[in-house]
Amino acid sequence: MQFLRERLGLVLLVGVVAALLLYSLHLAQAARDPRFAPKPLSYSQHRYGVKGFARLLERNGYTVRSLKRTHRRLPKDAEMLVIFPPPFRLDGGGDWSAEDADALDAWLRKGGRLLLFSEDTRLPDSLRGDARNRLPIAQFPTDRQINAQPILPAPWLDGIQRVRLADQRASLSPREERWVPLLHTGGAVEAALWYYEKGIVFECTDWQWLTNERLREADNGAFALAVVRKLLPKGGVVYFDDAGQGDLEREAPPPRGFWGVAPMGMRIAFAHLMLITVVALYSLGKRFGLPRPAPPRAPALGEYVDALAGVYERTQAVQPAFETILDDVRRRLCRRLGMPAGATLLQLIQALPPDSPLRDALVEAHRALQNPQLTPDEALHLLRRIEAADH
Repeated sequence: MQFLRERLGLVLLVGVVAALLLYSLHLAQAARDPRFAPKPLSYSQHRYGVKGFARLLERNGYTVRSLKRTHRRLPKDAEMLVIFPPPFRLDGGGDWSAEDADALDAWLRKGGRLLLFSEDTRLPDSLRGDARNRLPIAQFPTDRQINAQPILPAPWLDGIQRVRLADQRASLSPREERWVPLLHTGGAVEAALWYYEKGIVFECTDWQWLTNERLREADNGAFALAVVRKLLPKGGVVYFDDAGQGDLEREAPPPRGFWGVAPMGMRIAFAHLMLITVVALYSLGKRFGLPRPAPPRAPALGEYVDALAGVYERTQAVQPAFETILDDVRRRLCRRLGMPAGATLLQLIQALPPDSPLRDALVEAHRALQNPQLTPDEALHLLRRIEAADH
């Protein structure tokens, strides 16, 4: 706590720098992480996505795949194609050309199956028909609901009572080809099948009834599955036109990191923050580095005497205590004078100058060692005399 109080400004600075760095890294990750990019419609968990419909088909034995290529590159195993309303930014054609419309037209005529939920400028003219048959080009999500009922008592529609649709205020009109209406709301036809030479097209005025939000309402899921089973009774491969949703497969651009995504101002700020962080960490390392071990401290003789005198006095062991302390004094003096550690007290005394006070004190102490009646006060007095003479 004392460190925080003394270095509060520095701690706040480091915290702010770390937060900005993390936020910058988050922006860089968001710029290149595919999870932050718009998801294709068929696998989106958004309320208007149709991931639930794709999973419903998979659970009933159909293989569901994502088409991320234009219509002229339809895979050979495609048996059914599902087309939802394209985003407005693709209404002008996008990466499609007349070749795509011709390829889709040829695929249908050879026996393809198509689920169509809106008009699309990329479709061939034969699919779009005249103005009476066209589906709405711009279909906005709406909260207006209508209940549609089956028109014909077809066996494959048994159990379907009503389908809850969003009211797009549109109606399908008969086509020149064989045309079979399936759902109606009074005088309006909401869904129909029509035959396109060997192919079959299912068209509906609404697309919201198959979204994750509406699939479980009324008999929506059951009706959609019944239509797919009618078109592909033996199962097959169903492709969702995710390329029409903007998820078009192109040559992958080179990966772009933070420096390739962030604007110049962000790069300069990031560089400054990195420099400040390095300076702050270096400063902290210089001031608060690893702890250095403290040098060993030899206690003074007086501290040693005061600590042990009382213990030995209570145990009536004055003579052993005095002998132990005096032996420690002998080893210290031998180490300081350069004498062998095993030198005796007499040898130490002889090595000291004759007029040395320490020599006189050691002589008195040597005599006291021979006195079995040594009292604690006498021992303390002699030890303090040695301590005073040593200094």
